[in-house]
Amino acid sequence: MKRAAWRMLPIVVFAIALTGALAVNISLVSRSRNALASTILRNPATVRTARFHVVAILPDTADPFYTHLIEGLRGESEQQNAALQIFYYPSTAIGEGGSTSEEVSRWFEIALRSKADGILLFQPKGMDVARFAQEADSAHIPFVPLAMDAPQAWTRSGVTGDSVSQGKEAGTLVLGLLGSAARIGIILSSDTSLGYAFNEEPFYRGVEETLKDRPGAVLVAAVREEESILGGEDACARMLTEHPDINAILCIDAKATIGAAQVIIDRGNVGQIVIIGSDEDSEVNRLIEKGVVHASIVRNAAAMGQSGVALAIGQRIGLRSPEKISVGYHVIPTRGDGP
Repeated sequence: MKRAAWRMLPIVVFAIALTGALAVNISLVSRSRNALASTILRNPATVRTARFHVVAILPDTADPFYTHLIEGLRGESEQQNAALQIFYYPSTAIGEGGSTSEEVSRWFEIALRSKADGILLFQPKGMDVARFAQEADSAHIPFVPLAMDAPQAWTRSGVTGDSVSQGKEAGTLVLGLLGSAARIGIILSSDTSLGYAFNEEPFYRGVEETLKDRPGAVLVAAVREEESILGGEDACARMLTEHPDINAILCIDAKATIGAAQVIIDRGNVGQIVIIGSDEDSEVNRLIEKGVVHASIVRNAAAMGQSGVALAIGQRIGLRSPEKISVGYHVIPTRGDGP
């Protein structure tokens, strides 16, 4: 009898454990059903089913331009009843042994396999998007590349900024302050993937065109910021050392703006050298409030995101054809306000 009892003990223990597990499962299922009933089943009006699926492939960076770009993407996706999925590629890896190309290609292939209703790609440095456009076209998926400015060889549909107009605005602001006495230095982006030399850069050409109407004003120098976080400071310091007569600095992005401002502060030249910046974030706004930066030309990144999503969905439903769209900018502070 004792031996029989010992033999039954494992069976009893197993039965108790099984009963306990079953009770836990029943409890979890019950809780799940209660949660479902208290939300979706009782409030069907709050359940949102997206009609479209849009994928955006963007650089992973804290640059405020991309923050506003994402705001535009999300806002327009909601308007278009689209679910937005964002994939990020590492901006720090751009141009390093093709690693970014591999990362972007991987996300693009995932978007293709998911049969998205539209794919938006912020064109990374050194990458030709023609292959992506062809593959998307073969899969009958709208493809909309995004870029600060259209590359020289860009002939397809896409949404870009307009750095020529931005350069013209920067030049106009400086001429309004300094007139023919303007001695201008420009800090350009480190990105050379679009194939432009200094004098071919859209921003540079915009400034140069504006100066033609004001004899005496001179575009003294142009330098590229470096990739590092202090790239704007290094570029500005180098330019002022080589050209100490510069009295106005025009910057292509927020990093260059903040870097140039720091150099001016360190050298004690606040108020002596005009800084016209680009884009907007809390630091740029603070520098404007302090009078270190005279104004900033904010590229309409949100409009770029909105236009990209609208173009992709428009093509998907057959209401729009592929087209090239250029978005504008605004100036802060508005004229008549601020320092």
